[in-house]
Order: sequence, then structure tokens, then C-alpha cells
Amino acid sequence: MNYHPQLWIVFLGLLGAPAACAAAQPCPWLNAATAAGTLGGPVTVSVTYFNQDNTDAACEFIQKADHTVRSLRIEVDTMKDLTHDFPRYLAKCGQDAKPLRAIGNEAIVCSMPRKDNRVAEQVVSRVRERAFVVDVLSNGPATERDAMREQARQIAEQVAGFLF
Repeated sequence: MNYHPQLWIVFLGLLGAPAACAAAQPCPWLNAATAAGTLGGPVTVSVTYFNQDNTDAACEFIQKADHTVRSLRIEVDTMKDLTHDFPRYLAKCGQDAKPLRAIGNEAIVCSMPRKDNRVAEQVVSRVRERAFVVDVLSNGPATERDAMREQARQIAEQVAGFLF
């Protein structure tokens, strides 16, 4: 049998092609275009999966303009024991929590005080056994708070709809 070295090179190149062509993992609950519209400009995206079947993850979208940095973070996690685990998510909002209607189950929204001079709005909710948290953060002026709360609410509505 006569082996041609060029064929081996082509064969080995084809084996690596899927890895070279693979795109960055998209966020399962929100696309970059929607995040860019929410944050007001092009975003960079990072996704971190918490389990092997890629059902639980955190997605972060970051938009930078001049000295202002805005970010949108979505975290979805499957709870093993709803009555034990979900109160830990609700506690993230603390005393400032206000109930939200029609966004999953037991949804709350709150302003998060931050030590890094960023303004942060957060929605915490669940759909069945899956808890989710939506954070919208900015180092811009505190006057953005109302708009950011509405942005967090709208994104949480989309995530809840996806999880149903």
C-alpha cells in the first residue's frame, strides 16, 4: 500500500476543522443583539456553564462607551430543593425588594448598593425548579436607575418566558 503524505495532512486538517469553525457559545436565554439594544451599543459576551449538560449558566454582556461601562448578567440555576434553595436567591435583594407580577414565580426587584460606585438593579425569580437572576449594572449616573430597573424587568420577562 502506498501512503501519500499530502493525504495525511488533509485528513488531519479535516479532523481539526470542527474546532476551528466552532463559534463562541451563545447565551441560551438572550442574544447579543437584544442585549446591545438594552445596553445601548455593541456588547461583548461571555457564557459560563455550571454543569455538563449546559442547562445552568451565567451570561454576561458588557457594553463600553467612553468612560461608561454597562453590563447585563443573567444567571439560571436548577435548584435541588426549592423550599431550601430559593430563599438564598431571594436574599440577594435584601430589604429593598419589591414584588413583580407576571415574571415567573415569586419575582422581586431591587436596587443593589455597590462599593465600586456602580448602579445596579436586580430581578430574582424562578420558573418551576429553576431560579434566575438578572442584573443590570452601570458606572454611569445614578439617574439611570429607573431605566435600568425597567431594563432588568424586561430581560427577566424574556428569560421567564424562555424557561416556561
